[in-house]
Amino acid sequence: MKSSKLPLKLVYQMTMTMIVKDNTETSKAKFDIIPNLTRQIADKTIEQLEKEGVFVFPNRIRESDDITDDQMVLQSVNELYKTSNVMGFLGMGHERLTIQSRFSIDEQDYFLQYMLESVLGTPNILKLETDMNRDNRLYNLLLFIFPYYLKTALRKGIFKTYIRYNYNDCNVKGTIDIAAHIKKNTPFTGTIAYSQREFSFDNPLMELIRHAIEFIKTKPYGNQILGKVRD
Repeated sequence: MKSSKLPLKLVYQMTMTMIVKDNTETSKAKFDIIPNLTRQIADKTIEQLEKEGVFVFPNRIRESDDITDDQMVLQSVNELYKTSNVMGFLGMGHERLTIQSRFSIDEQDYFLQYMLESVLGTPNILKLETDMNRDNRLYNLLLFIFPYYLKTALRKGIFKTYIRYNYNDCNVKGTIDIAAHIKKNTPFTGTIAYSQREFSFDNPLMELIRHAIEFIKTKPYGNQILGKVRD
């Protein structure tokens, strides 16, 4: 038999990023570099975008005094797109849109950074993406958002779920593990290998949250961010 090999092809698609400012007007032609993302959000209200799965912070529009259900991220005005007082990062596929504060003087939005560090959650931030990497500024933004949602989740109590634990003792309470019993208890030592499902706080989700907290603590501003959820 002859073996045929398919040629390998490396496909690289450059990420296209556009930066605009809030409460400003920009020519529609400039949005041609992010056509798919523009079609996804243009002339749609915050309420519509939220129903379509856009991540909105604060998570309930009514929590913000300066944003309404009928407000738009991008609104068509003749040959222009007008932004509102919504700031944040949006992404779709390889297209990115950053809406900075109109008070920023370069790509480093110090005003937005100041608001995040000072009030830990006041700005209106939207995100429409799943393929985020560590180099993206959104990654640092999530450090500020994490305590907000952690505090909200804790109002319902600490998360518990069923976890299967493995034991090897004489207090058999669950399912006997024959393979493990033969391996560990030959010759017989008086103990039996078994497993049991238990309703426990010690579960993968809680471990992930714990790791996130410890990671934030390594940052210079970590204690300040976690201040409201310290207890």
